[in-house]
Amino acid sequence: MTRKVVPLRPDAPADDGAMRPRTIPRVISHPPGLGREALVEACKLQEQLIARYEARLTGLVAKILQDKLPPIESWVAAVLTSPGPDDEEDLVEIAPREQAIEIAQPWPSIDRCLREPPLPDRLDVIVEAQQVIGLVSIDVDPALPVTRKQAEAANLPAHLLFAKGEAFASVGEEPADGKTLQSAYEAHRELVEENSDDLLDRLRHNGVRTPLGDCVGVILALGPEGNAVSVETRERAAKLLADKPFLARKLARKGSPGKLADGREIIAIPIVVWAKGHVSVQTREVVEAG
Repeated sequence: MTRKVVPLRPDAPADDGAMRPRTIPRVISHPPGLGREALVEACKLQEQLIARYEARLTGLVAKILQDKLPPIESWVAAVLTSPGPDDEEDLVEIAPREQAIEIAQPWPSIDRCLREPPLPDRLDVIVEAQQVIGLVSIDVDPALPVTRKQAEAANLPAHLLFAKGEAFASVGEEPADGKTLQSAYEAHRELVEENSDDLLDRLRHNGVRTPLGDCVGVILALGPEGNAVSVETRERAAKLLADKPFLARKLARKGSPGKLADGREIIAIPIVVWAKGHVSVQTREVVEAG
């Protein structure tokens, strides 16, 4: 983010509201003569690199959204490994797409792919491992700060009205810095993991009367007393995302990102997490029992 001029929203395809796989490999560039086993190993390392630096990448995206810079698809991130064990840590950076295209010119396949219309609300990431360069599109889950005004206007379901706790404790008017945004993302992910069993039980119960595809999980952090966990409809949960259009679009997406080998549809369940003065929309994949 060193340039003073950044591109406006590119001519991206219209968002059809469909749910897509969280990670979509786009193209791979590798040295001539590289064997299949070496290529597979490099791709596995690339997956590990994205998982290792996902929190940092998501924090960078949250800063872009908070600062009201051009939309996510106008940017490209890079995760590049250090050449040797004695060098500094891996490079993790984000830059305007036009700058990334200039840098990617030595790899024609990456360059061509970057020039294609990107998927809306997703981040393209150039990732390098063992001299293999990959371009991957990922669906990020940033935790965005909530102002006091937004917190006061939150239209919570009746049984959650007084379950505010730490979810609302640190709201304010000051924008969050990058370190805080990354920390909030990590805390939200941890909350989802801690409460996943409770959410699954509630989804099974609600699935009897409401299709799973119409359900949304809600987690509010209460502090020492625990967390408030609920399953709501998308319409009711959307009231928690006032003034957060990026998160509202994530919540509105429906459909299946794929199928199991036995043909059962995978259902992506959005989970609204409100904790430490930040709100995010996480996603967990489930399948209906056969």
